[in-house]
Amino acid sequence: MSRTFATADAQGATRLHVAARIVAAVFGGYAFAWGVVAATTSLLFAAGLEFHDAEFLGAVAGLLACLVVFLWAIAARRLARVWVVLLAGGGLLAGLGSFVQSLLA
Repeated sequence: MSRTFATADAQGATRLHVAARIVAAVFGGYAFAWGVVAATTSLLFAAGLEFHDAEFLGAVAGLLACLVVFLWAIAARRLARVWVVLLAGGGLLAGLGSFVQSLLA
């Protein structure tokens, strides 16, 4: 009887871990991709590229970054590291984009 409860607890913990990893991949990946778009667009515009071209290339870079970090978040060993890298990296990149934009104004 105790094996049944142990198996059910292990399955519940596994499901919770998988759900947490998916949430990290989706929402953390979105935050990181948003930072990539902000930083790339502002840096390319500051470098002299037309705004719409910089915006398009920033969106493409963000899409590729979202795909890469989504796959990495699923495959990474430590979930805490995934959250730290995605949220801190996304925040730093968004901050860089805001800083570059403030210098342009």
